Amino acid sequence: MEKVLVTGATGFVGSILCRRLVDFGMDLRCLIRPGNEATNLVGVEHERIEGSLDDEHSLREAMEGVDAVYHLAALVSFRRKDAEAMQRINVEGTARIARLAREVGVGRLLYMSSIAAVGHSRDKHPIDEDAPYNFGPWKIPYCDTKLGGERAVMSEVEQGLDAVIVNPSSMFGPGDRRKAEGSLLQALAYDKIPFCPAGGLNVADVRDVVSGTIAAMERGRTGERYILGGENLTGPQLFAKIAQVLGKKPPRHTLPRWLMRAFAQGISLVDAIRPLEPPMTGALARMAPLWMWYSSEKASRELGYATYPIEMALKETFDWMFDLDLLDPTKIQAYGRA
Repeated sequence: MEKVLVTGATGFVGSILCRRLVDFGMDLRCLIRPGNEATNLVGVEHERIEGSLDDEHSLREAMEGVDAVYHLAALVSFRRKDAEAMQRINVEGTARIARLAREVGVGRLLYMSSIAAVGHSRDKHPIDEDAPYNFGPWKIPYCDTKLGGERAVMSEVEQGLDAVIVNPSSMFGPGDRRKAEGSLLQALAYDKIPFCPAGGLNVADVRDVVSGTIAAMERGRTGERYILGGENLTGPQLFAKIAQVLGKKPPRHTLPRWLMRAFAQGISLVDAIRPLEPPMTGALARMAPLWMWYSSEKASRELGYATYPIEMALKETFDWMFDLDLLDPTKIQAYGRA
């Protein structure tokens, strides 16, 4: 039986990945922070190793005797105040994981990066894994630190580590609290967003991404990155799909790109004085008018990656939010469950 280590196992993607790995007969070991009750892993047979990405001793212990490592642990944030923490976790922690994996002799490492580390497209044409990174001038720490993590992994690949990188797009599905409380979905459900953004976004079902992640570990080429995306949608198209699932009407107006950029500048100034929280921070406002459209053709060709329509994931996400009382149904009277 193959023994695998998963970091970030208690998170949204990690917990789904862990269940899938156990279903496939893997001997699962999870790196879990001390004090974390790991409620997302209830019913999942696993060996718990307590530690963090800052603790080299616990990382080395966690990697001893494993055949493969899925490194998913990261800080996903678009808040200005989290920049230093993202550097420590996303870059320095990933560098530590990759170095130790090579030193311990782990068979293979998979690093879950992000499309944020790829860049954004100049227009409506999807970009692929070879696109030049162009988020630098936007000064968005999450994007920069995920790219930094990739570079740390590739540095170890050059020294003999067998590693592969996946770049998921924005994911939907039940279980993601970041897309629940204080999120875009909640704001749209409560009619708190009066307009659609002018740009575009690639969105995917988290379960498709997990399938692609396992395929990349099994068949991905060493040192390669694979975009695991879904549907490329304009802002109005995405908002319309969300509204359709809710049984509501989407915002009627779309801000022109020039006005969205001006709005982003204003939000960024406010964010610099008084840090803002999602669903609208300075970083998110700067990204909103951009075209973040991607091609998963490489993953499809080499990994057999395939996706389902995003409406399924959106519907199940809202069902989950209602089940956990993360949404007030009296404020969304049109919503019904099929």
